[in-house]
Amino acid sequence: MSLIPTQALSAHPNDRDTLHLLVQSWAHVFAYWQLSSRKMKMVQDHFGTDWLLLQPTLRFYEAPEQAAGSHGTANVSELPLPPGPCCFLSGFLSGRHYFAELGIKNDQGHFLPLLRSNTILTPHIHTNQEIPSNELTPNNLVTYRPTAVSIELVTSKTYEHFSAYSVYLPKSAFPANTEFGGDID
Repeated sequence: MSLIPTQALSAHPNDRDTLHLLVQSWAHVFAYWQLSSRKMKMVQDHFGTDWLLLQPTLRFYEAPEQAAGSHGTANVSELPLPPGPCCFLSGFLSGRHYFAELGIKNDQGHFLPLLRSNTILTPHIHTNQEIPSNELTPNNLVTYRPTAVSIELVTSKTYEHFSAYSVYLPKSAFPANTEFGGDID
């Protein structure tokens, strides 16, 4: 028996189910997603309510090394699905395996997964590489030991006055006798 991919059932080839994680640094991850219109409609019809009222959620799992890619997990963090199709996230630990699920919360508050991402490995932090091993002492040994994992959405600053080339201030922000060289309107 062969399975038919979800995108094969859609009228649009770019309307597919996707949840993917990309490592940016040891503590930062970029996530992007797309829930096919077919699956979103199916979920809304099943629960009889609008998509946003279903509390769309991203859930992140830290997978133990021996269980990377399996269903065994050590730590779980979640956040409401940010608006748009992607976001940057921070709060990951170095040298750990992570994967994510996009889902909704039902009336009882239970998480119902709809999509699962790839499993990533965050890079290791090597803070002691420049110190020869025969010179290691408690004074020069640096160890990173966070107390808890807390994944957060990284928000960017919005610039009201932005062109394709730079951030600028409008003429009205300067005194009337200021001369400008070039077009800044």
